[in-house]
Amino acid sequence: MISPTPPASAPLELEPAHRARRRVFVKLWPWLVALAILAFLFARIPRTALVSAFAAGPWPLLGLYTLGQWLIILVADAYAISVSLAVTGFRQRFSRIFLARGATYILGILNYALGQGALGLYLQRSGVTALKAAGNVLFMMIVNLGVLLVIASGALLAGGSPKPAHFSLSPLFSGLWLALILYLAAIVLQPLGLWNSQLLAPLRQARLMGHLRAMAARFPHILFLVLAYWGALRLWGIPVPLSQGLALVPVVLLTTQAALVWLFSPYVPPAASAVPAAVVLAFSLSYYFFGIIAQALLGLWCFQKIRRLS
Repeated sequence: MISPTPPASAPLELEPAHRARRRVFVKLWPWLVALAILAFLFARIPRTALVSAFAAGPWPLLGLYTLGQWLIILVADAYAISVSLAVTGFRQRFSRIFLARGATYILGILNYALGQGALGLYLQRSGVTALKAAGNVLFMMIVNLGVLLVIASGALLAGGSPKPAHFSLSPLFSGLWLALILYLAAIVLQPLGLWNSQLLAPLRQARLMGHLRAMAARFPHILFLVLAYWGALRLWGIPVPLSQGLALVPVVLLTTQAALVWLFSPYVPPAASAVPAAVVLAFSLSYYFFGIIAQALLGLWCFQKIRRLS
């Protein structure tokens, strides 16, 4: 007698392909969104105006500025990471964390999440469990968001309201502050059952004081990142006031390049171009291009160094 074929065999064959397609989509969707936004901007902005904006930009100076900026950012970033990891129970020499973080910049070029994931992989290879490594990365991302919110809100209160009068950042910041306050309340109260997961263990272990220490260590990094972006805008000939730059740049860092064009086009002097959006888009693409080069150079150097140590 011939045994019947198990009915579950067909779904088992299709399952890996389905998961593979989902993984590809997860990796590609940020790029697809970015390409769609760029296509929209290129369709709306005259090509001649964009070419003129590129030609008039201070390319060599912006390139040198960006390279020096990313070196300082890496030092501040590595210091903040070392403090964040220390408050969750993981301690390692600063030089080692500096090289590890620099090496992740290579993958960070492709996608922010990939760079963070590479940092989590480094923690796993250093003896941290996979879930706790992911929890450490989650903790650092929450700290980053909190510091961005503090800087942007302080600038908004100091008079950094956006130049266009048809919108306000207050509802966005109010919603983020509410979420942050509820999160910190949960950290303090630690309701039963909420923090039992190993993924959330670093957040529980840091407690409120650990979060504040991590935010204090992260503050110089995020502040310099925002100031460097603001300085690059002014270098390109877009004179954004400091308070408004501190309020608006965090919004761009949390969203897309389309937000950059929308938020900063009103600051382009009328004499610079008849199409302000072209000037801002040219700056955005140039700054991004030089940032890729700077991150790649630093990342490759750090990768070679840490590989020899390993």
